[in-house]
Amino acid sequence: MATSQSMSITQALAELKLLRKRFERVLSDAEFITLKTKTKQLDAEGFKRSAVGSYQSFKDLLSRYNRIKAAIVVSNATARVTIAGRDYSIAEAVERKRSIETEKECLRLMQQQYKDVMERYESHQKAQQERLDRLVMQELGKDNKTSIEIVTQLTSTFMESNKAEVIDPLKLEEKIREIQKDLEDFETNVDWALSESNGRTLIQV
Repeated sequence: MATSQSMSITQALAELKLLRKRFERVLSDAEFITLKTKTKQLDAEGFKRSAVGSYQSFKDLLSRYNRIKAAIVVSNATARVTIAGRDYSIAEAVERKRSIETEKECLRLMQQQYKDVMERYESHQKAQQERLDRLVMQELGKDNKTSIEIVTQLTSTFMESNKAEVIDPLKLEEKIREIQKDLEDFETNVDWALSESNGRTLIQV
């Protein structure tokens, strides 16, 4: 029975890459079955040894690959790393890095909706102010004795009847800044944190 070997995650990842290349080389050269005819003479026993050897080489490489991969998966589930002040398992950090585009998509949607609603709000406010200005001018044109109280009451009633309200339960402008900072901090630090952790974390294969 082979003894186990200790290696860092960095070494393990490099070996996985090398093993994948060896898979490709073994399979590109392998011939597992052939046809012998009078016109195609070959050493049957030699071919058998070659076919069996190629398959065994593939199986050995695959076994090594799977042992290393499994050890990395186990380690990644338990090893911890801190990125931008937040604690992650390595697996969580790797998965967030892989899927962070989904978070960015949500952020872009928030930014677009916030921009659209605020533009509509500003447009509504401007249109209502223009309407109010016309009403006040009409009221003033009716009677030179129109009082400040009448104008104030007209303004209050009009604005109350035609007001627009932004419904913003998430406090979206603040939330957008918060998410942007979180994403920037994570992306700035994740590669270094994972690299540093992979260099010091050991697995047994």
